[in-house]
Amino acid sequence: MSEQNMNPVMFTGNDQLQRGFGRNRLHSFGLTMIVMAISFGLYYLGLFGTVEGPLSPANMGATLSGLGVTQRHVIMMLISILIFAVSWNWIFNLVSALTGARMTCKATEKGDDGLCGAPVKRTRRDAKRTGQRIVEYVCPCGHRRADAHFHPVKKGSMSNTVWMACLAFVLIAIFCV
Repeated sequence: MSEQNMNPVMFTGNDQLQRGFGRNRLHSFGLTMIVMAISFGLYYLGLFGTVEGPLSPANMGATLSGLGVTQRHVIMMLISILIFAVSWNWIFNLVSALTGARMTCKATEKGDDGLCGAPVKRTRRDAKRTGQRIVEYVCPCGHRRADAHFHPVKKGSMSNTVWMACLAFVLIAIFCV
């Protein structure tokens, strides 16, 4: 194949572009059928409340109350899940920053406007004059700097959806029951 006739899409490694319309439609149809089968199963088990089954709200309530679970237990569990869903990335970022993980080198190369950007390791050494412990960040390129760039984890749309759903369930449990 000559270089002029090569399609760059052929070598991207992106399956979505290479599959073709028919294969994408069959893939989507298969996923839709799986979701529909799961939904029918949950419907006939009574999860949605219109069919009598083990997962109907009345049966679940009777089972939970037989186990000693009260409304306060449910509210406290939902609030706990909400707090975790809101704050998990803050905790992860704090631990990552304290341990020196997720950091890259901020050194600039001579004659270059860009940063090094290589992952760094935090090291501690004694200062020669004062005897104090100095924290340095060392990258594989040999740069030694007192600072490094931290890359925090940010919440995505799925995480925000989870905490908003938890908030809705907490409000329903507190005000509507």
